[in-house]
Amino acid sequence: MRNARYGLYLVVLSLLTIATLALAGCQPSTAPTPPAEEAPPVLTVLDKAFTVADLEALDQVTATVDGTAYHGVGLLAVLDAAEVAASAVALVGSDGYSANVTVADLTAECVLAYAEGGGLDAVLPGLTKAAWVRDVVTIRANAPAAAPAAAPGEAAAETATLGGPVSVVDAAGRTVELAHLPQRIMVVGTGPHMSLHLLYMFPEGRERLVGTESRSATASNFLPYVDARFEQVPTLAANPNVEQIAALAPDLVIMKGIIADPTAEALAQVDIPVLYLGLETVDHFFADLANLGVVLGNTKRADEIAAFYRSRLERLAERTAAVPADERPRVLLLEYSDRGGEVAVQVPARAWMQTVEVETAGGHPVWLDSAAPTDGWTVVNLEQIAAWDADTIVVIVWYTLDPQEVIDGLKADPQWAALRAVKEGRIYAFPQDIFGWDQPEPRWILGMNWLATRIHPERFADLDMHAEIMAYFGELYGMDAAAIERDILPKVRMDVH
Repeated sequence: MRNARYGLYLVVLSLLTIATLALAGCQPSTAPTPPAEEAPPVLTVLDKAFTVADLEALDQVTATVDGTAYHGVGLLAVLDAAEVAASAVALVGSDGYSANVTVADLTAECVLAYAEGGGLDAVLPGLTKAAWVRDVVTIRANAPAAAPAAAPGEAAAETATLGGPVSVVDAAGRTVELAHLPQRIMVVGTGPHMSLHLLYMFPEGRERLVGTESRSATASNFLPYVDARFEQVPTLAANPNVEQIAALAPDLVIMKGIIADPTAEALAQVDIPVLYLGLETVDHFFADLANLGVVLGNTKRADEIAAFYRSRLERLAERTAAVPADERPRVLLLEYSDRGGEVAVQVPARAWMQTVEVETAGGHPVWLDSAAPTDGWTVVNLEQIAAWDADTIVVIVWYTLDPQEVIDGLKADPQWAALRAVKEGRIYAFPQDIFGWDQPEPRWILGMNWLATRIHPERFADLDMHAEIMAYFGELYGMDAAAIERDILPKVRMDVH
């Protein structure tokens, strides 16, 4: 009996052992742990790649600018880790924007700040904000080019290239003397966009702008298409006082005007020089352009811009020269606005750019025959408009209104419809894109050429305005064809009639 029980015990034990082994064999085997993936690099300096962990292992810096704290890795620590020996480097953002900085100008407060959405933003206290590149992805060596030797008689130009001193006579007739080329420029005063649009034709203008003012929603809703960093430029509310301007530490303030005002005098008291730009006439434009070339240390670029304008002015002059003054088509240029809630139609002053555009395009401004001399716009009535009996009427439509609606409304009005120019289909809205082509800002050259195609269609049949637009924004602002077609051409209103 004991042997039987013992045998049964062995059988049960064997079965339990077999079951245990079977169950163990059914359990899934534990897969080997895969190696951790390498973190992707977020920054490349010369040929060395850095991950976030690499950067966090370097000296960390917190810089406070205008009450805002920026935390990140010290830029000097990054350059040291990458063994950068160059005297200058270029910080390159993910959008392609780059800024050159001299290594000797960097301080311990200069930081590649960790952005909220990821990425590294350059925060460089003491340097122009044009160098504060967003989302820096690359840092490359960028040794400054040596200055070319001056030819005989070019000593003054060489001095300007090397940093000054410089002296110019501005549009207000004032002699402006600068001990060195300005590095921190502000644009304030009347029509700041007009001066800004000229300044941004120079690379130095973009790099050195540290502030402006806005008398509407923005100082310019065009310039962000030229340089995305424009939206980061500090913008003061209209009519800033001296303390607000001085707080941005400019070493040159640019204002539009031909008469010095109290602002310039007040700024002089705190050793901030002012340069006035006239812009209201062609002569003003070329003088202003030359002055900017001098104070920015880039007279070569000023000459290139001047050549662009002069070539087109010469074409206009050559093709209209054969038309006697008394045979030039009679042109009426009007501004149509609803400022203050009341519709007004008015003509420009004798010396203003709008009048100059008509004359240069080969037309006779009929309002000069009888309109009272003035230094501004003069309101006119329909009786006077009918008496002038213009061959062509061109309407500058106030920016808050739709050009096509205004022209359609005038053509539907029986009194306007009775005018000869309207009957013959020669009433047009003056072209515009983001800004009008009639203003005393750089687009006036487009306005003149377009006017010539309407005043003398037979003499300018080959003038391709699409090509002119592409050349203007490409050569003067450095926009590529794709950007012009995407950002500018859809906004052009050139054939409203």
